Amino acid sequence: MKRILNFLFCAALLLMQGCQPEPYLTVNPTSIQFNQDGGSQTVHVSANYAWTAFVSGTDLTVSPSSGEGDASVTITASPASAANPATSSVTFRSEGLSASVTVSQEAKSAITVGSTTKIPAEGGSFTVDIQYNTDFSVEIEAGARSWITFNGTKALKNGKLEFSFTENENSEPRTGKATINDKSGRVAPITLTFVQDERSKETTARLIMEEIYEAMDAGNWTKEPWKPGINMPGYYFDSNKEKVAINLNDFGIKGEIPDCIGAFGDMLETLVILNEPNLTGTLPDSFSKLVGLETLYIHNTGMTAVPDVFGDMEQLKYFGITSNPSMTGPLPASLNSPFLEHLDVFYCCFVGELPASWGKYAAIMDVSNNRLTGKLSHIFQNEDDLNAFVNSEKGKNLWQQEGYGFDISDLDIPGGGMFWPEGDIEDLDGNLFNFRDVIKNNRYTVYVSWAPWCVFSSELMPELRDYHAKYRQDGLEVIATIQTDVTDDGAGKPWTDHARHKQEVETKGYGNWYNFLFTDYITRGFLIFTPAAEVYDAQGHIVFSYEKYPDPARNRFNKTASFDLIPFLESIFGPAEDPDTYESSDYSKDGEVMTLQRASVGKGIDIVFMGDAYTDKDMEPNGTYETVMKQAMEEFFAIEPYKSFRNHFNVYAVKVVSKNGRIGEGYTTALSTFFGVGAYMEGNHDKCYEYALKVPGITSREDLLVTVVANTRRHAGTTFMFADNMSCVAYIPSMANDPSVFGSILRHEAGGHGFGFLADEYVQFNETAPAEHIAEYNEAYEKYGWYANVDFTNDPEKIRWSRFLADERYKGEIGIYEGGALYTKGAYRPTVNSMMRENMEYFNAPSRWAIYKRIMERSGESYSFEQFLEYDAVNRAVTAATKSAAVRPPMKDAANRRFVPTAPPVIVK
Repeated sequence: MKRILNFLFCAALLLMQGCQPEPYLTVNPTSIQFNQDGGSQTVHVSANYAWTAFVSGTDLTVSPSSGEGDASVTITASPASAANPATSSVTFRSEGLSASVTVSQEAKSAITVGSTTKIPAEGGSFTVDIQYNTDFSVEIEAGARSWITFNGTKALKNGKLEFSFTENENSEPRTGKATINDKSGRVAPITLTFVQDERSKETTARLIMEEIYEAMDAGNWTKEPWKPGINMPGYYFDSNKEKVAINLNDFGIKGEIPDCIGAFGDMLETLVILNEPNLTGTLPDSFSKLVGLETLYIHNTGMTAVPDVFGDMEQLKYFGITSNPSMTGPLPASLNSPFLEHLDVFYCCFVGELPASWGKYAAIMDVSNNRLTGKLSHIFQNEDDLNAFVNSEKGKNLWQQEGYGFDISDLDIPGGGMFWPEGDIEDLDGNLFNFRDVIKNNRYTVYVSWAPWCVFSSELMPELRDYHAKYRQDGLEVIATIQTDVTDDGAGKPWTDHARHKQEVETKGYGNWYNFLFTDYITRGFLIFTPAAEVYDAQGHIVFSYEKYPDPARNRFNKTASFDLIPFLESIFGPAEDPDTYESSDYSKDGEVMTLQRASVGKGIDIVFMGDAYTDKDMEPNGTYETVMKQAMEEFFAIEPYKSFRNHFNVYAVKVVSKNGRIGEGYTTALSTFFGVGAYMEGNHDKCYEYALKVPGITSREDLLVTVVANTRRHAGTTFMFADNMSCVAYIPSMANDPSVFGSILRHEAGGHGFGFLADEYVQFNETAPAEHIAEYNEAYEKYGWYANVDFTNDPEKIRWSRFLADERYKGEIGIYEGGALYTKGAYRPTVNSMMRENMEYFNAPSRWAIYKRIMERSGESYSFEQFLEYDAVNRAVTAATKSAAVRPPMKDAANRRFVPTAPPVIVK
C-alpha cells in the first residue's frame, strides 16, 4: 500500500509540473536617445515572471530596477560630461531571458585649448592646440589687432588654431588676448592670452643702424661698403653694457643723418663722424632722444648747422664740432651736462654770441676760429673768472677769430693773463728785476720780444732804441726778451749763450733797457712770433698789443709791432724824429751814372738802381748813396739763381738828388715816393725811367728793371709791372740804409716780381679766389708767361709745375699747397714756403725755372729744361731735405705767419 501511495504522489507532482506557462520578457522601445542635458524616459517591460534591470554606464539610473510581470521603468540620464557622444544600455533579465534598451546621449558641447602662449619678439605664425565639438568664432581684442591675426584652424574637431604675430619693435613686452566664442552660446567664452617678448637691444640697434646705412648710401661707400647681414663698418655693439658706438671715418657718406637715429634712445653712447665732406644737412630733431650719449665728435663734414637738441643729454663728456667749414648759425644754448670734460667747437662758422650757459665750461672750451661776436661780460661776471678763462689751455685759443672777435670793451683786465714771467728775473748782466715793479714805476712800459735772426726785429728794434733814448726821461721804459730758435748765428756762435746775447745787445745799442734771455723764462704768448710787443700803463692795463695774441685783452688791439708800435708811442709821447729842415743846394751830381758791373756772358741784361730822399750831402764819392747802391746790388745777387748767373748782368746806379732827405707830408723828393695803405709805396714812374735812360746804351724802357731804394725806415714795398714793354719799377725802403733788413724786401720785389714776374704766394684774404682774379692771373700767364709759380688747379697733370711733380729729383720739395696769389682757397703754390711767400731766402724750383728762362732769353742764349735741371742740382741739395710734396690744406696764416708782407704787384697796362 505504501508503495502505491508513493507512486500516486510522484504522478501528481509530474502532473502539476506539466501545467506551468513558458516565461517571456520584452522591452519597448529597445532604444532611446538623450541630448547633452540628459533627463528621463520611460520604457515598458512585459514579463510573466520576476525581472531585474542591469545598467551599463555610470551616467544612467533605472527606476524601478526590478519587478514582476509587466511594468513601466524610468531611465534617467545625467547631463553629458564628455566631448564625444556616449552609448550605454539597460538590460532586463528574467527566467534566463534578457532584453536590452540601447541608450545614446549626444556629446557635451565643448571647446578645449592649450594654456597661455608666449611669443618671441620677432613674431611669426604659431598654432594653439584645440579640441571642440561645436561651431565657434575667434575674436582678437581691439588693442592687439595691429599685431595679432587669426588664420583659422588647421584641422577639424581635433586640431590647431593658427595665429600670426608681427615683430615687436618695442623695448618692452606686450600682451594681447583672443576670445573663442561658442556660436550656440552653450559654452562659456574661452580667452587665450599671448605675451610677446620685447625685441633684444642688440637686434633693435642693428635694425636702426641698417636704416641709417641705407639713408647714407652705405652700399656705395668706397672705403668699406655695407653688406646687409655681412658687414657693418663703423658700428659696434657692447653686449655687456648693451651700448652702441658709431665711428665713421672717411667712408664716403652721402646725404644727411636720418631721423631714425633717435630710435637708439639711451643705447647710443658714442657718435664720431670724421672726414665726410659729403655728409650734409644738420642733426634731426630726434637727436634729442639720445639721452645716453657720452661722446659726440663731428669733424670735417659738409654739415650746415647744429640745432639746440642737447638739453636732456646729461651724460655728455666730450662735445666736439670741429673743422666743418659750412657749419654756421648759433651755438646750442641747452648744452648742460655736469660731466662735460671737453668742449671743442673750432674752425667752423658759428655766429652770434657765446651762450651764457657755457660760462661754467670756461676752463675746458675752445670755440676759436668761428665768427662769434658779442660781449663777454654777461658770461664772466668778474675779473678772476675771465682771467681764469684766458689762462686756461683751451681758453687761450678762443680769440683767434680771423677777423671776428668778442667785444670786451666793458672789461678792464690788468695784465690780460700776464704773459710776462712772474717773480724776479735775472737780466743779461746778472741783475734782478721784477715786471710789476718796472711797470708801476713808469708811465708806460713796452714789453718786446725779438730775435737776432728776424728781419722784422731788425726793422723795429733800432727805431725803438732811438725812441726810448728820446723819451726815457718822460716815463717810457722797455723790457726786451730775446728769442732763439736757432743754435748758430752763422759765425759758429750759439745764440743760447748769455755772453753771445750780451754782445749782440751791446753792439746794437740795446743796453739801456731791461734785457733777459727768453729761454731762461719760457712764457706763454711770446713763444712763436717776433717781433711781438705790448704796452702797459702804470696800473698794468694793456694799452697796445700784437695782433696774434690769443686772448681778449690783446686781440682787441689787432696791431702789428713792426708797423704800429712806434706810431702808437708817438701818440703818447711825441714824434720819433725832430723836423728835418735841411734842403739840398748842390744838384751837380744829379743824373750821374755809376757802372757797378759789366756782363761777361751773353748780350748783357741791364738793371738800374737809384734812390729817393737822398740829399746832396749823401752824394760824395764812397758816401751814403754810393754805399747803399752797391749794397743793393750785392743783395740782389745774394741767392740763386741770380747768384750763379750774375755774370749775365750789366748793373748801373744813377744818382738822384732830392730836395729833402725824408719822405712824407711837408717834404719834397725827386721821385715823389709816397706811402699808401699798409705796405704800399709808389713814386713817379716816368721820372724813374727818365733817370734810367741817362745810362749810356739804354735807349728804351723795353725789358728794363728799375729798383728805387727810398730813404725810409718804414716797412713797405711795391712793384709796378708794365705789360706793354715787359719792364718794371720796384720801390723798396732802405730801412735806415741797413742791407741786412732791406735785402730780403729787395729780393722779393725786384728779384721776384721785377725780373722774374712772379706772383705772391702769401695770402691776404681768407676766402676763395674770385673769378675775375683768376682770369687776370691766367691772362698774364698766357700772354706774357708771368705768375708761373701759382695756379688755380690742383690737378697734378695740368698744374703749371707738373714737370717738377713728375721728376723724382724734386720729390720732397715740390708739391701742391693750397693758399697763394693772395687767397686761402682755390689758389695753389708749389712749396710750403719760399721767397715769394714769407721772404724766405730761396726761390722755389718753378720760380727758379721762370727766372732762369728770362735770364737765358734776355742774354740771347739757348736753353732747355734739362739744362736747367743740371744747373739746379745746387738748389736741390739744399731744399730736398726740408720740403714735403703732399697735397696740403690751406695754411692758417692768421695763426701761423709772423711774416708781414709788402704790397702785391700792380699791373700797369
